[in-house]
Amino acid sequence: MKKPAAFGLILLLLVPVGAVAHHSRATFFDMDQIVELEGVITRVQWRHPHVRYWIQADPAYGGAEWEMETTPPSLLERLGIGPDVVTAGTRVRVAGPPSRFSANTMEVSHVLLPDGREVLLHGGLDPRWSQNTVVRQTLDFDPETVREAEAAARGIFRVWNRFAIPAGDRPPFWLGSYPLTESARAVAAAWDPAVGTDVGCRGKDMPWIMASNWPFEFIDEGDTIRLLAEEFDRERLIHLNGSSDEAVPSPMGYSTGLWENGDLVVVTTHVNTGQLGRDGIPLSEDVEIVERFSLSQDQRRLDYRMTITDAATFIEPVTFTSHWIWFPGETVKPYNCIETPGSWTTVDQTEFRSSP
Repeated sequence: MKKPAAFGLILLLLVPVGAVAHHSRATFFDMDQIVELEGVITRVQWRHPHVRYWIQADPAYGGAEWEMETTPPSLLERLGIGPDVVTAGTRVRVAGPPSRFSANTMEVSHVLLPDGREVLLHGGLDPRWSQNTVVRQTLDFDPETVREAEAAARGIFRVWNRFAIPAGDRPPFWLGSYPLTESARAVAAAWDPAVGTDVGCRGKDMPWIMASNWPFEFIDEGDTIRLLAEEFDRERLIHLNGSSDEAVPSPMGYSTGLWENGDLVVVTTHVNTGQLGRDGIPLSEDVEIVERFSLSQDQRRLDYRMTITDAATFIEPVTFTSHWIWFPGETVKPYNCIETPGSWTTVDQTEFRSSP
């Protein structure tokens, strides 16, 4: 490959990579900069929570081994990019934002292969070096799989996802601002995302898990409904004839449900996560979460409304809305998260601070 003439290690100031970068990416990676390297891939870890590559940089690029994080494997596989595309021993050129805190660490967004094809590891990216890109497929399933899914679907009891919703039609889940109490505002202001953001396999609890774009499935179990979320292999149990009087506080809380004019209405209490899930906003154990799942007439869209009441955090109830669609043939796949010994994610996060 032809090397850039000016520098071995290139840091270019650009427009931020990905205007919709989620919170943890911007926390840990400097989205206003791009690192470009050439070298050989020495190791690949194709596991959740993120695919990781290690590259031995050429001497002209400093000669160090870099750790590179990118999109989770389930998403890449659904878009036609598997573990066989970038393999150990492959000479590549890579680019992406550098870590704010850890040396020789970056998030890789572009990979140029020896045959001239470019791999775009995030959606919405423009090619950097070549118009000959590895094809990113849309969700598609064979006709028999689709027929089986259509035959098994019954009301809300099927697999739902946001992946298949075009990015421009996918509304943001989180609010731009919140009606916080003075005490909650003080807690949020003191929150350090570099310390408070989990980068490993702890998983998302209530109510954060309901903001996930990953597939989830409702399963009818008679007096209970089991909600399986692919992200972090999380589960919720909704009790149709239950009472929360003797419930024990837990990260998912205790959920009771009822059918109201065809909608599933769920009330969740006894949640002890202590946080909303975004921006350091706290939640007390007195929080009450009311959800409404509304099935469209053609049964291909599930509208969602969640209202959170917590007098210790909000001066008035806060409501979030979203929706999922049914893409027949999609399934909830095992997440199988694994921590990475020696990775930047296993460094004591209390050593990090939110400014470089």
